[in-house]
Amino acid sequence: MPDPVPPFLVGQGYTSPARLSPSRRRLGWALAWGLGWAALLNLSAQHPLLVRMESDAQEWLYAWRGPQQPSPEVVIVGIDGRIGLDRDSGAEHLGQKVDFLLERANYAGLTLRLLEEAKARVVVLNLPSSFVVPQNLGNENLDAPLRQVVQRYPDRLVLATRSSESFGRSEINIYNHFLPFSSLRLEYLVPPEHVQGVVQHRVDSAGILRQAQLRGLYLRRDSQEEQMFASVEALAFAKYDPERASRWFRERGLQPIQFNPLGSQHGIPIIPIERVCPPAVLQAGSGSVAPMINPSQACRGQEGIPPLDPEVADQLRDKIVLVGFVGGYPETFPVRTADGSQIAAVELQAQVLSSLLTGEVYQSVPGGVAAAVVLLLGVGTGLLLVLYRPPLRSRQRCGALLSPWGWKQQQFLLRPVVGLAVYEGWAVAQFLLGRWVWPLVLPALASGLTGVSLLLTLVIVENQERLLAQQQELERLRRAEQEAAIDQARKLLYRVATDIHDRELQELKVVMDDLESLQWQQQQGRSPDPAVYDHLLEQLERIGRGIRNQLNDVRTLAAKLRISPSLREGLHRGIEIYLDELIQAGSLTLSVERQLQPLQEPNTGEWFDQREDILRFLREAIGNVIAHVQPPKGNASFVKVSLAQTERHCCLSVVNDGIEYAPGLSGGYGSKAMNTIARYLPKGSWHRTRTPEGHTHVELHWEMPL
Repeated sequence: MPDPVPPFLVGQGYTSPARLSPSRRRLGWALAWGLGWAALLNLSAQHPLLVRMESDAQEWLYAWRGPQQPSPEVVIVGIDGRIGLDRDSGAEHLGQKVDFLLERANYAGLTLRLLEEAKARVVVLNLPSSFVVPQNLGNENLDAPLRQVVQRYPDRLVLATRSSESFGRSEINIYNHFLPFSSLRLEYLVPPEHVQGVVQHRVDSAGILRQAQLRGLYLRRDSQEEQMFASVEALAFAKYDPERASRWFRERGLQPIQFNPLGSQHGIPIIPIERVCPPAVLQAGSGSVAPMINPSQACRGQEGIPPLDPEVADQLRDKIVLVGFVGGYPETFPVRTADGSQIAAVELQAQVLSSLLTGEVYQSVPGGVAAAVVLLLGVGTGLLLVLYRPPLRSRQRCGALLSPWGWKQQQFLLRPVVGLAVYEGWAVAQFLLGRWVWPLVLPALASGLTGVSLLLTLVIVENQERLLAQQQELERLRRAEQEAAIDQARKLLYRVATDIHDRELQELKVVMDDLESLQWQQQQGRSPDPAVYDHLLEQLERIGRGIRNQLNDVRTLAAKLRISPSLREGLHRGIEIYLDELIQAGSLTLSVERQLQPLQEPNTGEWFDQREDILRFLREAIGNVIAHVQPPKGNASFVKVSLAQTERHCCLSVVNDGIEYAPGLSGGYGSKAMNTIARYLPKGSWHRTRTPEGHTHVELHWEMPL
């Protein structure tokens, strides 16, 4: 009985100041897009397009790192179906083009020559597909020679067995006719799992072979039972150096490995089969003009078989020798590797073996870890964009993107890019230094798609929010203007009532006193002068006319009562428009100097009402300048209007340098209206002063409401 196969093969049992507090809605969109794209990409990871993109990225990494150096412990004996031009046998001129007949006895002789004469340590036979069927010729068992070799060298021989898929299960044929069997004990003298290694080339959807299976569970076609079998490469490695193989698999496990392709410039040496088993050249018979060549006698050890070339023997000694089809032979089963090269199946076995022997193997991260990376980068990109994106008002103030402040505001876009670059750099470093294969394309797609989708969503959401905010602001301004109009109406009624009380009612009181005096005179028997009655009637008529005028003014003002449109852009703008109207109408002919500072105005009904009063104050002040000191009534040469704000304190001043030629005896109602306006402003006051230079200053002070 051979030594047992190793058990590992047969399978027994900051807090940055830029950080913001985003709304739940934006966080929801970030999580939705990140999770959505990550889930979609993870579910579509095997799509040919995505696989192809990942393949191109890994092919670039392989090209950057360079191919591995081939192991000197692996050699290929290639069968290409024809004899080369420079063979020592001289068969080319004989017209024979077959280098090795695919006979079972020939394979037995070849194996004995490699193991005994060339002293190869392990031989791997890639048998033709027809060898799965037993073969007999009459009473002669044609499988016996190879079966005897298996029984003689079970620890140095590996039979490669190709697997196939059937209903989603991997199946293999068992070379029962090549395995020695004990009829007495009814068992194999050499178990199938000890000499049969499985060849299973599972390519991805792009047709590229990346990983090599070291062992697997396969369905035996002879017994329809599942059994664990090692791969050709793992079984050959275990027989070549059991201690090193045991240590290697114990440290790294038996998970699928991703090997480093050798590339077209660093292949495993291939020795043509005719250099190991040169065809026998027989003497020609009578009537023949040339000797005959018989490739079927190549390795059978009969007379006329030349000994093995010492140079070839040196190349095979203490090596793992893989016998298989190369070149254009139909059973080469070419496979495309990750670096883009296309090689025969036996060459692929040699490359995987070389990777195992030299330690040049790569391991892909588990599928769950790869999916988690895609998920983290997708969600992380969304969260970074939401957490560090400046608010809308800040972006509107920053101006153009190319301005320094605008570029500073757009730096939040670099955060996910930097994060992705850090991961990609780390993944490349793991590939080059640690031989770990991390996903490259899917995380980049998850990050990019999440970023683009989220930014577009945020733009749409912010536009909707901005439109809603504008509608709410317009509604609030409308309500504030309505409140201001109501306040103006209240003040108007109060002032009208005050004017009627101070003028018409006072005059009516005097008339009533005169009527009482006349009544008393009549009671005393005196006859008043008829002119007195006429005078009283005239006074009553004048009082009635004055009251009607006041009421008509109230009716007219009520019809026109509204907030001045010129003030909607601010008090400074309303003052400019009022001065321009006076100048265009020709009412104001003086040189006008303006120093109007825009105020920080609240959008409240209280302020709108106060703003109307301040503009009315200015009208009274400018009206006084026009009525009293503007030529020809005075000698003023200019008028200066200033508006300034220091924190909450505000000041409106009107300065002129004129003197009235014929001043009146008493003041009018302008000063009284200005007093009323100042009294109703918060901390309001006004004064008129005359400087030594002859300038008249009229200043109104108040405190801006919150």
